[in-house]
Order: sequence, then structure tokens, then C-alpha cells
Amino acid sequence: MKIINLEINEINTKLLLKYINKKPNSNLAILKKSQSIEFYTTLANDIEKSKLYPSQTWASFNTGIEYNKHKCYWYSDHLDYKRLLWNKLASRNKTVGIIGSIHSSKLPKDLFNNKNYKFLLPDCFSKVKTTKPCQFSSFQDLNNKLVGDSARVTNIFGISKYIFNFGIKFILSPRSFGLSFFSLKMISKILMLAIKYKNKEFLRMAQFPLLCSIFSDLFIKYIPDYSTLFSNHIAGSMHRYWYAYETNDFENKNKYSAKWIKRNKEAITIGFDLLDEYIGFLFKRKIFKESTIIITSSMGQEANPEFDNKFLAKYDGKISNIDLFLDKLKKFQKDSFDLDIKYQFERNMAPQYGFNFENQKDLDLNLVAKSIKEFILNLGLMNHIDIEGRSLVLTIDPYNDINFQEKNDLNIANKKLGSFGFKFFPIEDHHSGAHCPEGVLMVINPNDKLINEINKKSDSQFRIDYLDFHKIILNYFQ
Repeated sequence: MKIINLEINEINTKLLLKYINKKPNSNLAILKKSQSIEFYTTLANDIEKSKLYPSQTWASFNTGIEYNKHKCYWYSDHLDYKRLLWNKLASRNKTVGIIGSIHSSKLPKDLFNNKNYKFLLPDCFSKVKTTKPCQFSSFQDLNNKLVGDSARVTNIFGISKYIFNFGIKFILSPRSFGLSFFSLKMISKILMLAIKYKNKEFLRMAQFPLLCSIFSDLFIKYIPDYSTLFSNHIAGSMHRYWYAYETNDFENKNKYSAKWIKRNKEAITIGFDLLDEYIGFLFKRKIFKESTIIITSSMGQEANPEFDNKFLAKYDGKISNIDLFLDKLKKFQKDSFDLDIKYQFERNMAPQYGFNFENQKDLDLNLVAKSIKEFILNLGLMNHIDIEGRSLVLTIDPYNDINFQEKNDLNIANKKLGSFGFKFFPIEDHHSGAHCPEGVLMVINPNDKLINEINKKSDSQFRIDYLDFHKIILNYFQ
């Protein structure tokens, strides 16, 4: 049987079961009642809990290699594409189709020459807009721009501007942007819920139905042996709204107003509703019924154990104009350190910013890091730098910079640092959801061969080291 892997970032078995119990008439609940689902918990054991991060855990999950060997922590870090599960399958003459999986932007060199790659739309955490088939490159470009320019607060004007710029292409080829009756119906629902709950951040979930529509069309056309669809639409809500979702998980009941809790209480459930609706959509078609659908996550989330005593920042910020920031930085480095550096910017998710120096072998990255740290400290901001190989990742996190927030209100912060490329904005939600090692491997319409492979790696409590997922799938397709 074909395997369809819905990679739903940062959910876990507990959350899925809680949703099913809460929604007894949902598609997932009906499948569970008919004994068409098997549940397993995956465990991210190769890095300490406090350092869990999606780009690291998905790198481990999809290579089967522990972090201290692959060394890929941030999205822009190097990772040998040949080690990724779908590339290994393609090299073994199995057909694959990938949409959005983390690190899929590290493209295989034979993408267009190898018939085993049926379709590939890379993750949107990079600048890569190459797609197979090529007709989706405009959608990928739009997706990259929207994700790259997104911040803690959704900019409706910015979204509208980007969509308007692609307007003609939308009209000429709506399916290549994921526009279908199904996706438009789901997006309309998201829009109505955003209005009902007066929360424009719900609009972030609209990416999911577009990707779902593209995935469904491509799967029906090519029917690959192994295919994936990645989505972050639930994870973002968990980070923001766990306190509203389950206030009883926290001792301090006065972090937010009753009005805020009421407005955001259903946010996580809405994300699961969208997933459930898509599963229902798939099972209306014979071609999907004949496949095994798995839902995976490389780790999960839980109530933030430190949230009761957490400082609630009034605002957050990011480098919104990287060119302006680099101009100021390079002038400082030239004047203070006599350094003349060419920066190759690599996308990450704020508050991280990646730079690649592969073409500057003689450059002392420790000296570069020292000069960057001094520049940013002079601006009054705390920062951290990670170096791996010829890659440097800078973290500037105003959200957690208590000293900066206490010294500068929002207006002062923007006046001080706007000319350096920074933009600060008010926020009303905080990280009440935190990463945890427990993820999920849920199997819908299970077949004996796959279940046997999983059971070889699981313990008596149906737990699996997430590094073993890679082996399970490779063994299944032998």
C-alpha cells in the first residue's frame, strides 16, 4: 500500500486523543470507533528537552541520525540531502512526492532528471522557489514571501499586497495556487472564525487548505509510493493559546483576562477541525482509501512549565529590513574591526537570521561573530550566535529581552532602532505552549506489514524512538 504522511508539526498522541474525545462525531473519532486507527508515541531523545526545536527534530526524524552527528539545528544549517528519507527512497527506485517537509528545500541534484521524484514543493523556511512540477513556482514564491515577512502579528495589508501582485496568475491558474472548491470552503470558514473571535491571527491557518488542495491534486495524478504534506497550522496556535485552551494546566489563573481566554479558547481545536475535515475529504475518494495515511510529528507541545512566572512582554520585534541592517553592520565592522564581509543571507524563522560564508574560506567566523555581538550590544539588545561549519546563525529575541523592554517602550524602541532595519509591534499572546519530546505516529487504515515494522521498534507502552521512524519506512518499502 502507498503511504501518505501528514506531518502535523508539534502535535502529540495526548492532544489527538483529547480532540477525539471532545468531538465524538469527528472523522477521526469515527475511524477510531471502527478500529481503523493505531496510536503510537514518538520520543525525541537525541537532545535535551530545553533545546528541542523543529528544524533539529525533523532533521533527526527524517534522517534517523541523532543531532550530535548530523549537527543541523537551525533551518539554514547544512544537512546532506542524501540522508533524508524521501531521497533515500527515490534512490531505491521508489516514487515520492513531498510538499513542505522541513529541509526539503535542500534539493536533490537530480530532482528533474529522476523520474522517482513525482512532485516536490520545498519547505517555505528558505528562499528556494524551485518546484517540481514547475507550475507551482509562483505559489512557492508567494508562500516564501508570506512566511518570510510574517511576524508575531499578522499584517493584513502586507498579505493583501502580495496576493494582489500575483492576481493575474491566480486568475489564469487557480489550481496551481491551491484554489479549489474544497480549499475555498475551508478558507471561508477560517475567515468567518477570525471575524467571530475577532482574531486575525487565525488567518495564518489558511495556508493549510491551499497545501491540502495541491497535495490532493498531485497525489491523484502521480500516486507516489511515499508522499508527505507538512503543516504548522496547529503548532502556532499551541504556542500562543495553550493558556486559553487549558487554563487548568497552570497554577496562575490571572495571566490573561477572561475576555482574552474566551476569545482564544477554541483556537487549537479549530486547527484540529481543519485536519479532521481534510481527512474526511481524503476518505471520500477510493484512491486515498487504498492508501495508509499516517500522521506524524517529530516532537510535541505541552503547557509551558515556566509560564506561571514568565514575564509577559508588551511587544516583540524582528529585523524587517535585512539589507538596511547589514549596511549598518558592515560599516561598523569596517570602522571597528577592519573587516570587509560579504553576507549571504539564509532564511530562518525570526528571531533567527542565518548567514552562509562558504565562499569566504579565509574569513575568521569567530572574529565575525565577535564583531556582530558587539554591534548589537551597542544597540542595547541581547543576542546569541551559533557557528556550524561555514554557517552562522544570529538570534536577536526582543520578546525575551526583559532589560530592553523595561528600558524602552514600543515607540522608543522603534525610534531608536528603526533606522537599523528593526520593527517592533505590540503583542497580546505569549508562549504558553512549550516543546516536549513526545510526538505522534498515528496510523489510519493500517496494513499488517507497516504495523509489524512499527511494533518491532515500539515498547509495551507503544512508544518509539523517533530515530527509528526512518528505518521503519525504509524496511516497509524493501
